[in-house]
Amino acid sequence: MNKLMFFKYITLSCLLLGISACQQVQAVAEPAVLTETSPEVKLELQQQIQKAIGGPLVRLADNAYLFESQIWIESVVLKDDKGRPLDGRHMDLANLFVLQIDQGQCQLRHNKSGQVFMLTKAKCMAEKQRFPEK
Repeated sequence: MNKLMFFKYITLSCLLLGISACQQVQAVAEPAVLTETSPEVKLELQQQIQKAIGGPLVRLADNAYLFESQIWIESVVLKDDKGRPLDGRHMDLANLFVLQIDQGQCQLRHNKSGQVFMLTKAKCMAEKQRFPEK
């Protein structure tokens, strides 16, 4: 009877170990590019960037995220009439935004804060899939 109980415990332990190993595997978001763009997609990106950094809507190029997964957004520096920053030296760092895809969902990640914004209008694909030479 001891051998039978031992065998049951070993079997149960292996089963639990296998289940926990399967749960540890998580999808990792990949850098992505847009498959197409439109004024609605551009507005959605601008609004999500605005949520992350505040201020007015940023200006984005019409081809933003079509060829690269990363965009740097610099803060606007208010200047006096001689072109000097109002508060002296400007020390704000630029903000990096990465377009990514995770389980088919297009997302925008703000690197500085770690915030991830789900995009509903944008359609994207993995950057390495669209541009395998990169």
